[in-house]
Amino acid sequence: MPTPTPTPTPTTLNETVLKNAHPEVRAWLAAFVERNGGFVGSVHLSGPAATEGEIVLVAAHNLPPSVQNGTAVIPVGKGMAGTAAERRAPVAVSDFQTDTTGVAVPGGRAARAKGSLTLPVFDPADDTRLLAVVGLGFTETRDFTEAEIAAYGADAATVLKAV
Repeated sequence: MPTPTPTPTPTTLNETVLKNAHPEVRAWLAAFVERNGGFVGSVHLSGPAATEGEIVLVAAHNLPPSVQNGTAVIPVGKGMAGTAAERRAPVAVSDFQTDTTGVAVPGGRAARAKGSLTLPVFDPADDTRLLAVVGLGFTETRDFTEAEIAAYGADAATVLKAV
């Protein structure tokens, strides 16, 4: 029996990722990831570019093209970012690579993050209006404390200066 050929991993970004990219948010994200000791990150926006019930990737830091392409448009409720959007609360996973809760989708494991956190960001004038979800991943497993989550969340809210 012939050995199955593995599915190639995309090495280029798809049209949706390229169309929705925000270079100013990408610059903010790189600084956010660095100052918080992470190694990967993402920013998804709700709003004009997104259909109701979806969030759209506008910036990524150190995420492989396959992960960016797979997370270009996320339904609310799917994956860590979609779950944070649905719950309207941070979602923390101590080890993305071995998570069995269902919020860490298998395709995202290509980013190689272990401790991972997604943080919803709301309109300062209307705390019911979700504007963004910021993701942050670390090389090591992490059990995030409430104080850490609050601090990362406050820093994540500064993304609004770049949008």
